[in-house]
Amino acid sequence: MNRYGQSITWGPLSAPRLFTGVTHDYSYRDAVTKQLITDMSADNMAMVLHSQKGEINFEAMVTEGSTDFLDLSAGAAIAVAGIASGVVLARRAVEIWRLGQPKMANVQATHYPHMVQANAVTAGELDAMTPDQADLGLVYPGGKLIYGTHGLGHAAGIVHGLTLEQILQITEDEPSPDGKLLGAASHGYERSIKLDLLATGAAPAVESVLTLTGAPGHASDYRITGVNVQFFTARGKMYAIEAAWIPAFAAA
Repeated sequence: MNRYGQSITWGPLSAPRLFTGVTHDYSYRDAVTKQLITDMSADNMAMVLHSQKGEINFEAMVTEGSTDFLDLSAGAAIAVAGIASGVVLARRAVEIWRLGQPKMANVQATHYPHMVQANAVTAGELDAMTPDQADLGLVYPGGKLIYGTHGLGHAAGIVHGLTLEQILQITEDEPSPDGKLLGAASHGYERSIKLDLLATGAAPAVESVLTLTGAPGHASDYRITGVNVQFFTARGKMYAIEAAWIPAFAAA
């Protein structure tokens, strides 16, 4: 890629990357909380700005180098290029398979610029280059990316879409006397799945275990929480399935 004419930053080549892949989007929103103080007439007499933090959103296409996708079950702290001070805590990591599209993944995190790193537990890593598509025969050169939903299977139908989400709750401390966020706790780790199937069999039962073939290890042992049977004009019958997992399931 070469640029001509006006001198601008074009495309996401220079944007920070939260995991290895082909970057599609990156944004950093720096903001403070606005608090209005009113007088006896209920008119605004002062404005207080406090609790500064930055909201980070990152999305990329998964490639053969995406072996460093975030595992939030281990912790929340991550490193982001260009952020040298404070602490960045990831709270959401999502993998998305769609029929006829390359696999995508995205991360949401918060930067606390006034927080000091103290015994922070960092996020782990997992391989997002799944499932194995060695026999697909559509991608040339092969082994560069995950295409569509090939390799994923369910007894009730053909997989048209799968969204696997990791969520980590971040509870912030009260602001310090000078209006800074100095601490936060990560807790309540959960995974959820949204599965779209072209129906070829009976719908799975609510509260049963979701059984997927070819899916990554962190997509197993989920409990089904919802099944939506869908009929459309000029389209096959579909199942939209929702399922959830918590760490206690692994010990059960």
